[in-house]
Amino acid sequence: MPELTTSAPRTLIISNNMVEADDLTEILTGQGLGPVVHARGVADAHDALTQSGKHLRLMLFGLSMHRHDVADFLATYDASTCPLIVIDGPSEFSDRAGAGVLLRPYSTDDVLAALARLGFGT
Repeated sequence: MPELTTSAPRTLIISNNMVEADDLTEILTGQGLGPVVHARGVADAHDALTQSGKHLRLMLFGLSMHRHDVADFLATYDASTCPLIVIDGPSEFSDRAGAGVLLRPYSTDDVLAALARLGFGT
């Protein structure tokens, strides 16, 4: 399995589900979007963005949309600086520039399609 922490990640996965993060890491690394860093919560995501934001090309967000800190994070995030895919996010989120939605359960093909919609070729 690829290393989940690095000093110059290209992708940030925010998920408290390690199995999901590992699966996404494998898919994304295979698409040239590694190395990948994994954050388990909003505070960790803020830290990762502060430390590595200039290197990031993509962020996948898979935390529950029902948490207050999640809503605040997503409301203030500027997806034009780094494309964002929200897992199980509201469909209208994909109307924002640089943002997309991926619904669970998803397949590798679904992930690749979400990436393609944001301009990442396969």
